[in-house]
Amino acid sequence: MNSEHQSILNPYIIEAFTINENNVPYPIGTHFPKRTVRFYELELITGGSGTIITNGEVASVVKGDVFLRVPGTVVEGYSGYYFIVVAFDAIYDNSRKKLYSTLTPYWVPNEKEMLSDVGIFKDVPNKINTFNVELEALFYKVFSEFTKYHQSCQLILKSYLMTIFNLLIFTPGITNKNVNTRSFKNNYDSIKSSKAYIDHNLHKDFTLSGLAEMCHMSKSFYSKIFKSIFGISPFDYIAQSRINHAKKLLITTNIKISDISLMCGFVDITYFYKIFKKYVNMTPANYRERYSIMRPY
Repeated sequence: MNSEHQSILNPYIIEAFTINENNVPYPIGTHFPKRTVRFYELELITGGSGTIITNGEVASVVKGDVFLRVPGTVVEGYSGYYFIVVAFDAIYDNSRKKLYSTLTPYWVPNEKEMLSDVGIFKDVPNKINTFNVELEALFYKVFSEFTKYHQSCQLILKSYLMTIFNLLIFTPGITNKNVNTRSFKNNYDSIKSSKAYIDHNLHKDFTLSGLAEMCHMSKSFYSKIFKSIFGISPFDYIAQSRINHAKKLLITTNIKISDISLMCGFVDITYFYKIFKKYVNMTPANYRERYSIMRPY
């Protein structure tokens, strides 16, 4: 960011949001569909791993990564990581007060409530890697203050955000870490297709060698790339997907549990009970009984 842009930066925080290991509402590997960014966004990865795709560029993410997005950016991803997002306007404008007070969450598409990019961050990389403890503490302060006071404490929120920008952009020693390696990008489509094959064939017997061969990879490389993209190992993903499918069948059908076991790829029903209890903390029969009220008739 050049000095001219720095001098006119006057942020207004619109929203602060976090997902952590205690409140994550979706399973690892969930696909976040494409969305067009409405405001300016700073996203700090606070843990886990997964994938974020920005304007078609695929990046594996780890703790410490920071993503800067401008309005109009197209982003999608695969869960497995935890984060704090701060949505803001780069230059406060009193005429946009109605936009600032929107009730629509930042991730929900709404073309009528969208900022225009003024180019203030055009020289700043959209991904920066840092393990700065002070930076993480500042993100948590923004989230905490916003949660308590919403938009009524803009002065302190602005001071925190300006300090974040100072640490990210102007502090020597913080460098952009490009994790879009050739092997990661070249194999992304193959791994994504492999995941789709798993999703549509949960009744089948998978082997690591078979899945890797489909992608023309070694078993170790397949496992490494799969986990780097989806934040979970192939067979943990298969087990989790099978259990999620079993839960759906238990609630929405009257199919016998032994048949559900086979439909979800568990030939041994004893093993099915063991894995189900591991993930759900109750037996399939207990799960069906407890949530049978949700079953349509």
